[in-house]
Amino acid sequence: MRPFVLSIAVLVAAVLAVPQVTWADDDDKKSDDDEKYTIKVARFTPKGMPLEANDKVTLKSSVKISDGDGNELMNVKQNKNSLRVYEEKTLEVKEGKRTKYTRKYEKAKDVEGDEADNKPYQGRTIVFEKSDGKWSLKAEGDPELSADDLKDLSEQANRSDRPEDVLYPKKAVKVGDTWKLDPKEFAKLFDALKINPDTVKGQGKLVKAHKKGKQQWGVIEYTVTFESELGEIKKAKGQMKATIDQPIDGSGAQTKAKFEIKWTGKQTIENNCMKFGVDFVVDLTVESEHVAAKK
Repeated sequence: MRPFVLSIAVLVAAVLAVPQVTWADDDDKKSDDDEKYTIKVARFTPKGMPLEANDKVTLKSSVKISDGDGNELMNVKQNKNSLRVYEEKTLEVKEGKRTKYTRKYEKAKDVEGDEADNKPYQGRTIVFEKSDGKWSLKAEGDPELSADDLKDLSEQANRSDRPEDVLYPKKAVKVGDTWKLDPKEFAKLFDALKINPDTVKGQGKLVKAHKKGKQQWGVIEYTVTFESELGEIKKAKGQMKATIDQPIDGSGAQTKAKFEIKWTGKQTIENNCMKFGVDFVVDLTVESEHVAAKK
C-alpha cells in the first residue's frame, strides 16, 4: 500500500502544479466582485525564464488489524515525506508546446522515520526532451544516470501533458461562482488513483481575484469526494480539498498550491481460513510553490 500511495503523491504534484503562483502581496489591488473572468492558465514558463520550485509531500497512514471477535492484533502507523527543490528552465518551444526543458535539483529526497533516501538526481541537472510524443530524460555531466534512476521523473513528465481543462469552468465566472467537475474526466485525469467515476462528486470555486502588477490572479478552491482502490482495499472512501493561487489570465506560470487527500475505509480479509478486519486512514498532503527565479 505504501509505495502505491506515495506514487500518487508525486502524480498529484506533477499534474496539478502546472500553473504556478505566489500569494498576493500587500500592494495587490482588490478586483471588482461583479467582474467576470475567463480562466486561462499557462502550462510552462517562457523560453529562457527560470522558475524556482519547492514541492513537498507528506504521507501519514494508520492501519489497524483485528480478529474475527474485534480484538486488535496490530496497529501500524507510518509517516513519510518527499521533498523536491529545483530550478526549471524552458529551452525549446514548437507550435506553442514545450519540447525541451531542464531541471536543476538542489534537493531530492524521501524521508521515512529517521531514515533519509537521497535520489540519484539530487545535485544534478536533468534534461527533458520530447521526441515522437514521449519525453526522454538525461542527466548532464558524469556519472551517467540510468533509466531506473530517473524512473519517477520520467513517469511524471509523461503524465504532465494531460489537459487539466476538466478542472476549470467552461464559461466566465465571478468571484463566488462554482462549477461542477465532470466525474469521468476527473477520474481519467487522475487514473493512477483508480477512482470509480460513478462515485465522483466535486466542484471548483473562484474564491478571490486580485491583481499583481499587470497580471490577473485568482484563488480557486476544489472539493471532491470519491471511491477508489487503494492497494488491496477495493472501495476506499476518498476526499480531496485543494487551494490554488495562480495567474488566471494565462500570463504566468507561477503557483502556490496545497492539496489534501484523505482515504478511510474498512475491509474484511481472509488468511489461512481466518477472517480479519482492516481499518485504515491515509492522509496525503501536497504543497507546491513555484516562483520566478531571482536574477
